[in-house]
Amino acid sequence: MIYFDYSATTPMSSYALETYNRVATDFFANSRSLHNHGLESDDILSLSRKTIADALHVNSNEIYFTGSGSEATFLSLTGLAFSHQQKGKTIITTEGEHHSVLQAMNYLKNFGFTILFVPVNEFGQVTIEQLASTITQDTILVSIAHANSEIGTVQDLQALGSFLADNDILFHSDCVQTFGKLPIPIDVLTSISITAHKCYGPKGVGAAYLNKQVPWSSFLHGTTHESGFRAGTVNVPGIAAFAAAIEEYLPQAPSDMKRLLAFRNKVVDEFKGNRHIYFEGHPTERLPFHISLRISGIEGQLAMLEFNRKGFAISTGSACRVGESAPPRTLISLGRKHHEAHELIRITFGRYTTEDEVIKFIKAFKQILLEFKGFDGSE
Repeated sequence: MIYFDYSATTPMSSYALETYNRVATDFFANSRSLHNHGLESDDILSLSRKTIADALHVNSNEIYFTGSGSEATFLSLTGLAFSHQQKGKTIITTEGEHHSVLQAMNYLKNFGFTILFVPVNEFGQVTIEQLASTITQDTILVSIAHANSEIGTVQDLQALGSFLADNDILFHSDCVQTFGKLPIPIDVLTSISITAHKCYGPKGVGAAYLNKQVPWSSFLHGTTHESGFRAGTVNVPGIAAFAAAIEEYLPQAPSDMKRLLAFRNKVVDEFKGNRHIYFEGHPTERLPFHISLRISGIEGQLAMLEFNRKGFAISTGSACRVGESAPPRTLISLGRKHHEAHELIRITFGRYTTEDEVIKFIKAFKQILLEFKGFDGSE
């Protein structure tokens, strides 16, 4: 089976796995314990926090470890909203955000917050004009993902963040798909969410960045772990493996993104002239390893199962949406009809993808088109 679902999760690198095993074996103590073993675990935690902070060019005391990117998102958004509600109770986001953002928004509605959805252009991007027209006098917070996991479009966070800063509005971004792969303009962001398993680290580990100049509220009052940000004994081995994965991959990422972009272009060039195939998302301002497309008349789930039968693991969108009958919200927000949105499939490459695998995928794609549509993709 050839794995082309790197936006859902990535395999742990050998270095990250070795780090996890060593820390779990030799530094297993609770990092809050005051004996020598606990102090050693706390040192590992501090070093790991510095590694993640350095990768983002922020201070170590601005990084808070969590159990996932989704948890980091929920705690960041609720913590900022409750802390600043005296200034206003309107929050802006997009219809195409990860479900963890939308879950947080739905939760905040119960406490009197108003949630507004800013429109996006044909590629799923938020423009300054669209954002300016959505902002109200009591808007306190905006949450827009750096990159959309379903269509791959990358937002211009620098421009959006500068505009929001000029209007004294907090800015959170889900950077799960971009951390360790693309530069993140942290200087214009109040908060971001990241996770280990999208960048060759373990599952069950995430982190939030929160600007130390901006107040936030603890979700569970009285919590002492992670400076009150999150309750529960800290997963030191997982966090160490997260740091190891980033430390290893970060220097490789620029060249790897160029390599994966070439693979993406190879696939797109093979099929872009076909009137039955529609590529979604921005053609250039996007995740370089990500392909989002629709085959007219073929449901995404059927296409995914056929690729699986031919030995390729792809997806129909966000793995967090599996089991839902509703079409991808991102495509609906772009104006796609329900049956069109259900046609979405996503192919994502990663550090272990080879050119030979991409060539095999193109051949399998042509076979599927011939079997189901009576053409091989060259029309």
